Amino acid sequence: MQLKIDSPPTIPWIQALRGIAAVLVVITHSSRALTSPLGQEYFWDLFVHGALGVDLFFIISGFIMVLTTQKCDGSKTYVADFVIKRFSRIWPLLFVVSMVYLLVHWLRNEGLSSRYLSEILSQLAFRPVNPSPTLFFQMPIDVAWTLCFEAFFYAVIAISLLSVKWRWWIVAALLAPGLVIYPMLTESWNLSFYHETAILTSHYVNLAVSPMVWEFVLGMLAGQLYLSQWKGPPRWVAVILVMFAMAAFVTVPITHMPSLYGPTIEYGGLTMFIAFTLLVMASKSMELRIARWMVWLGSISFSVYLTHRLGFIPAEELVQWLNVRDPSLREWSSFALHIVFGVTAGAVFHYGAEAPLSAWTRNSLLALRKYLSGKRSAQLAAKGQAA
Repeated sequence: MQLKIDSPPTIPWIQALRGIAAVLVVITHSSRALTSPLGQEYFWDLFVHGALGVDLFFIISGFIMVLTTQKCDGSKTYVADFVIKRFSRIWPLLFVVSMVYLLVHWLRNEGLSSRYLSEILSQLAFRPVNPSPTLFFQMPIDVAWTLCFEAFFYAVIAISLLSVKWRWWIVAALLAPGLVIYPMLTESWNLSFYHETAILTSHYVNLAVSPMVWEFVLGMLAGQLYLSQWKGPPRWVAVILVMFAMAAFVTVPITHMPSLYGPTIEYGGLTMFIAFTLLVMASKSMELRIARWMVWLGSISFSVYLTHRLGFIPAEELVQWLNVRDPSLREWSSFALHIVFGVTAGAVFHYGAEAPLSAWTRNSLLALRKYLSGKRSAQLAAKGQAA
């Protein structure tokens, strides 16, 4: 099987999983509209498990980092380009949405507090505002806690790219202190995100010691399997693997403890990894056909994930305007409108901000890097001639 490695890779079923992960998070957050006893029962039995979209995002990130860095040559230029592309992928939209949150805060409070401004700046630096995982690092954009982990993981990968031969050993050396040595020294082998003791001396260190980082590692293992020389199972076995993967996703409400994150079956991360790996294995020997709308949903998934709560604002206004009398109908229509407006907000921000700003930032920084590189080469050549 011949694999084409692009940057970034456009694998339809990966895009579909991204879209599904984002919508699952939207559904979970939209469930706040379900306030009746029956609605709360549905929330805890079904919808709360959509939070595992976060675990799936982390696994996909680890997988993608393996694929997108296959042409690494160990040069500083390659590392610089990698950092520029990753930065351009997430920071411009984070900045725009942070400014929107800042504006909303200002309008609602008729003023801007220095504390909130400080929290926004911390968020833009991918620094947890509060070191406690139980508060999701208390980020102004609540879901931005996951971007702190993404940035940490990208930094680890960037350092490893300085070597071709030893890069995976460098990754292991950088992650081992937080994932292995720290738990051994503190005797706290705990794979739950919530139960990790906060380190107050440095908010960044909490990222390195969090068990959530294991999910990036699991994604990298899946990436190595995808790129391996193994041709995959027979087609009939691949079909069974896809069925098992779907079963793993469907049975999450039974196997997962509500509202928990972490790389175990009970916390959900390991289940996501098993289902994902089954799809990886199946994709080695058969084409996983994906509907175009699911691929499209994956293309806007980052914007959906980061901005869906902004879509909740007009959704709530519309619910009040409709003034549905029947309590049950009002509750479920509100839930549906939250989902629709949440995804719509993501589409608007993707086309209006994420796509153009990411492209402009990437192209501008790459042009600057090439200019500085060319200038340095000219200086070195001039020194050589003078000598």
